[in-house]
Amino acid sequence: MENVKVSAVQMNALKDDLDHNLDVHVRFIEEAAEANCAMVLFPELSVTAHYRDPEALKFAEPAESGRIYSLMREKARQHDIIVGYGFCESAHGAYYHSQAFVGPKGMIGVQRKLHASSDEYFVFRMGRKIESFDFGFCKAGALICYDVSFSECWRILALRGVELILNPSAGRCGGMGMGKKVSKKAQLERRTRKKRKGPSIVSTHAAENAVFAVCCGQSGYNGHSTHGGGINMVDPMGYGIAGGRIALEDHSICAELDASLLTEARRQVNYTLKSRRPELYQEVAEMI
Repeated sequence: MENVKVSAVQMNALKDDLDHNLDVHVRFIEEAAEANCAMVLFPELSVTAHYRDPEALKFAEPAESGRIYSLMREKARQHDIIVGYGFCESAHGAYYHSQAFVGPKGMIGVQRKLHASSDEYFVFRMGRKIESFDFGFCKAGALICYDVSFSECWRILALRGVELILNPSAGRCGGMGMGKKVSKKAQLERRTRKKRKGPSIVSTHAAENAVFAVCCGQSGYNGHSTHGGGINMVDPMGYGIAGGRIALEDHSICAELDASLLTEARRQVNYTLKSRRPELYQEVAEMI
């Protein structure tokens, strides 16, 4: 891995307003490029919006054709940057909840969401493969929203040599925001409580697997549901590198990932990938 500067974005992807959502992407891609970032990460379904309704499929397109891909490819090439964006993918006669990564030379790869959260079952088909991507400056993987809760996914990526795990999300506002408008006061109160909560599941899994993690979420009421937002970056020992402010509006953060921290974490005596005993874990792969 090389030292690299990356950006992560909190935004509100509006229902039924593709033009607005694409404009937001262009704005933050340009800001990340001006800050000399090698990559910018947008939230889950950042282009086509996140809500439980068959209408969520109306802006779907194949991964490597259509208006969305064409714009992202153009901006990635223009600014020499990798763009990770969320969209509704049309493929194999079905619709997937996907995160694409496009670089200056075009499509790098796509991760389809693996674990549906509640109402997503009614709209999307889930992916069947954990992907990993070569960004040049590092090897990366993506765990979309609820996928981040499954330690098996983190471990598989770490065993493949992944150094950076990206977590785009669109979690509803504490369960209150599913199909509802939550007041701005309640949203901010929840964000404040969450910040006081202490180490997150992302910090725990990043430290267990000695990987960097970059997280970002959708924020605010999008015309259908209210999302909780948040941005943070974590180092391979689970410590915070940078975090977004407690605010509902669209904004981004930029920070440098120091590759020496990855080396330091993986040289620790208790680095779990050195001590693991796979013969003991067979039950993990059994259905219950």
